Amino acid sequence: MRSRRVISPVSLRDHYVELGNYTAKFLIDSAVSADVKHVDVVMRNSDGKPMDIEFRRWGTKLTLSFAINDSVPDGIVIIDILMRGSKEIKERFDFWVIK
Repeated sequence: MRSRRVISPVSLRDHYVELGNYTAKFLIDSAVSADVKHVDVVMRNSDGKPMDIEFRRWGTKLTLSFAINDSVPDGIVIIDILMRGSKEIKERFDFWVIK
């Protein structure tokens, strides 16, 4: 049985079909947010290669900015979010790129 998510996607789409710059927003559970001292985000395309990403955290909000361009192959993109505080929490999200 999977425990409930600590991070909830607010505006992450299931798939992206057009080239462009995108922003996805997430909410961190307020019960753990105060304890989080450091956040790392890694995004990998369907070939397993890291994608350029910018992210910022403001309290319980986490905003990711990324681009879908010709170098991003069709397939599933994985987003790993790692939060560190008194304990380490890792969550994984994904979406499809279909150009």
